[in-house]
Amino acid sequence: MKEGDKLAITKIWAVKDDLNRVLNYIKNPDKTTELGDGLKEVLAYTTQGYKTNEKEYITGINCDPKTSLKQMMNTKLSYNKMDSRLAFHAVQSFKPGEVTPEECHALGVQLAKQMWGNRFEVVVSTHLDKEHLHNHFVINSVSWVDGMKYDNRKSDIDHFRELNDAICKEHGLFIIENPSSKAMNYGEWNAEKKDGIYFRKIIRYDVDTVLSYARTLDQFKEGLEEIGYQVDLSGKHWTLKHPQSKRTFRFYKLTRDNRYDEEHLLERINNNYLFPMQPVADIIPCKEYQGDHKKLKGIKALYFKYCYALGIIRPKGSKQHYPSPQLRKDLIYMDKITNENTFAGKHNLETLEDVLAFKLSMQEQITTWISQRRCIYNKIKRTHDPKLKQQFEQDKDTLTSKIAHGKKEIKICEDIEKRVPDMEEKLKQIQELENERNQQQIEYERSFNL
Repeated sequence: MKEGDKLAITKIWAVKDDLNRVLNYIKNPDKTTELGDGLKEVLAYTTQGYKTNEKEYITGINCDPKTSLKQMMNTKLSYNKMDSRLAFHAVQSFKPGEVTPEECHALGVQLAKQMWGNRFEVVVSTHLDKEHLHNHFVINSVSWVDGMKYDNRKSDIDHFRELNDAICKEHGLFIIENPSSKAMNYGEWNAEKKDGIYFRKIIRYDVDTVLSYARTLDQFKEGLEEIGYQVDLSGKHWTLKHPQSKRTFRFYKLTRDNRYDEEHLLERINNNYLFPMQPVADIIPCKEYQGDHKKLKGIKALYFKYCYALGIIRPKGSKQHYPSPQLRKDLIYMDKITNENTFAGKHNLETLEDVLAFKLSMQEQITTWISQRRCIYNKIKRTHDPKLKQQFEQDKDTLTSKIAHGKKEIKICEDIEKRVPDMEEKLKQIQELENERNQQQIEYERSFNL
């Protein structure tokens, strides 16, 4: 089993708030405004009814879940510790089908009691809205026992994971005995799992392309610089910087197996004398467009042009090309751009006004669905007929799915609204560069003829 498939994945991070706003509250204790908005929001999120089977799977440790916000804030006030770290939010996630909701919640409560139960107020909420059941923990950053802070040091994170592993062993659940110390970034791991594109993969492709023909170190450096990279081969560890990146990468960190360290790069360059021009596999799974792109209008035409520039699609009969440095970073968002393109075509959205109108319509529909679901919640509470209650539960779940799907479509609309001006600007820059290169070529030919 891969590390990404590990049972009971654990994460923990700080919940922060505006210090000045909280201090203003302390100075004005008679205010009726809810305090600790950051804490309030995370408690509200983790205890949502439809995620927790109408709050069936919520437990308070050293506090009552219904009044946990007030209790946590009172603890802070009593010890005068109202700094920006109001709480910590942790997650314990299980593989789909590995545990029941009852078992998941019991494991979460056991973990929370062992980790924080002696000194801190904690709310444990089990979420059932995903295939993988998972527990959320909201932990007050100040101890109700002695006022000491929970700082979430590395030793605390390690202890959290050790307790989690021990509990999993106790209940016969899978854990990794010797996890890799070089864990892959989750975004990269997820993209790799789906055979997708991520930034480090793009850089590796560019490096491999130049390595396919470079016969000297200077040629290697010049080849990368020609496609926009900044390259430094002078230090102990060679580095490069992508033209659209803010960060500099060390070559040897492009993979975890050191295939791009200095020794291996030199070996590949030297091997080009013996095995020149090794082919490099295409990084982009290009699709042939069967329709008539000349008849597309508005946003749909813009997306087609941009997808073609990215090398995601190509008109029938034309060759695939690799995108220019100005666009290469957007390959990371290839799936999102493709989905937005499909969405615009499916709903016949040709202008940003069409997108806005669709979004407003969906927002109104979601408001209606939420109102209908609230009525069903009340019916579930009042009915004593098991069959009728089961039907209400199914109706509730159907509405919840519609609401979730509607929110995803609204998010796509918002992404389109942001992406369209960006695409227009980048395509304009590419066209200007192309015109400039063509003009230079014309001038060169003229001077040669003279």
